[in-house]
Amino acid sequence: MNIKTSLLLLSLSFSTGWSATVFAETTTVQSTRQQTVSFNVQNMTCAMCTLTIKKALQKVDGVEQATVDYASKTATVTFDSTKTDTEALIKATTAAGYPATVKPVSR
Repeated sequence: MNIKTSLLLLSLSFSTGWSATVFAETTTVQSTRQQTVSFNVQNMTCAMCTLTIKKALQKVDGVEQATVDYASKTATVTFDSTKTDTEALIKATTAAGYPATVKPVSR
């Protein structure tokens, strides 16, 4: 995403009365800060619960991808960290009836 950050107008005057005007645009490329996090999700009792959780996560602004696995009772979400955070994702699953916690990274 390009964001126009400034417009520079430079006028040069010479002793002859001649002047030149130079225009220069500076743009900054703002990259999305993509982040992926996994959650342990509680209260999943059937495979249909995964659809409810996935829909709740996808409603959060900034979520790019959400996958929910019934067998492991986990959800993995890829999101733009400039638009949302893990707290908002946990709030979304909890509001849908499925409290979640960030899954520890295993090494």
